Amino acid sequence: MMRRPARFGLRALALSLIMLGALVWGADGLARQAEVDQARVMSAEIIGPIGPATSAYIQRAITLAGQENAQALIVEMDTPGGLDTSMRDINRAILSSETPVIVFVHPSGARATSAGVYILYASHLAGMAPGTSLGAATPVQLGGLPGGDPAPAPEGTDPALERAAEGAGEETGSTPQNATGNAQALRNKAVNDAVAYVRSLAELRGRNADWAERAVREGISATADEALTLGVIEIRADNLSDLLAQADGQLVSLGSGEERILSVAEAQLIRIEKTAAEDILSVITDPNIAFLLVNLGFVGLLVSFYNGLEPVTAIAGVMCLIVGFYALNTLPVNYAGAALVVLGLALLVSEAFFASSGLLALGGLAAFVLGALMLIETDAPAFRIDWRLIAVMAVVLGGTLFAMLSYGLAAQARKVTTGGKSLIGAQGHVLEWSGQSGFVQVQGERWKAVAKTALNPGDAIVVTKLVGLTLYVKANG
Repeated sequence: MMRRPARFGLRALALSLIMLGALVWGADGLARQAEVDQARVMSAEIIGPIGPATSAYIQRAITLAGQENAQALIVEMDTPGGLDTSMRDINRAILSSETPVIVFVHPSGARATSAGVYILYASHLAGMAPGTSLGAATPVQLGGLPGGDPAPAPEGTDPALERAAEGAGEETGSTPQNATGNAQALRNKAVNDAVAYVRSLAELRGRNADWAERAVREGISATADEALTLGVIEIRADNLSDLLAQADGQLVSLGSGEERILSVAEAQLIRIEKTAAEDILSVITDPNIAFLLVNLGFVGLLVSFYNGLEPVTAIAGVMCLIVGFYALNTLPVNYAGAALVVLGLALLVSEAFFASSGLLALGGLAAFVLGALMLIETDAPAFRIDWRLIAVMAVVLGGTLFAMLSYGLAAQARKVTTGGKSLIGAQGHVLEWSGQSGFVQVQGERWKAVAKTALNPGDAIVVTKLVGLTLYVKANG
């Protein structure tokens, strides 16, 4: 009678555990489903100069946001500008995106200047945090060597009158300074192209096109409050949560012409991190790093050549050259500058084979420095090669070549210590002698010898010539 209650208790316990497990499994499934059903917003960032690595990262983020059916992609921005080609690649991806892209100049103290202005104008929705700035989108550094900015127009000059006057000057050929006029004409073409581009973006997104044109022509900037008042941006937000709250319910037009109302107030925010490959690309596409890699590769090959094609430095040199040339290929390279750099390196190598009293080396260094200054053709200061690096590499290349040539000349002047020639001038003494021939001991070995004068055993001798296995000697002293 006592066993049945025990069995009943065990069954009840087992049933309770099964029901508890089912409840836990169901709750977990509901939680996962709720997580899946919750709206998601993905985020990426543009921090620092905009180059090929940044472009690849943002394009991947836009593609990933579309694949994950995200409600929007937030691009946090703090940039001084960058390459025109990279900026346009990013804008093409934004304009064709089926996922709304929200550009947010953030955090406080951040800026979006130069190329950053165009990306903000291309975005579906634009926001700024307090204490940030936007503007200064004028193309600079056009039609000349790095380091020389074009002369600005006098303050207060009307851009239309300036263009008309220059156009008249070009037609009549009456420009006082032809070189300056040509540079200014190139600058005007670039500015006008930039104005047309940013106005088209402003008209597409319904933003203030006149302010955008002034940002390009006059280089003006605006704070977050000013940009909101002027209709340059749609949102002024303190942080990402505030941005999402204000973006919720906004109507945006996508690349396909579809209009979508954002529902992001309670969205889950997911950060898209850079991949290792993108981090590496961002390092090597720094023009200073790429330039340094190319030069280290050349020095490595030069050292390997002078050491009988020593494999370690040869392999390291080839690897540096490959990575350096790959990085330069992603940058706006001036081919005239590249040709001068190659010519300079070729002249430096030629100095080792032709006696030019250093003229080839000096010409090579001059061509190398001039080509390096012209190598990267861009208006973005962050993507110019630092002149100090150019000076250091010129000194390193010149010093390396000088050291190798000095070593080679010293080796030629050094006395031979091996082979038959090493016996010339060697001293020894006579072992046996008869008439004008006999045997001598030189460098611990017994040699047959001849002399023009008679010698006696024990006499000190010096070797003057070696013919076959016979030494020609004379009395030493």
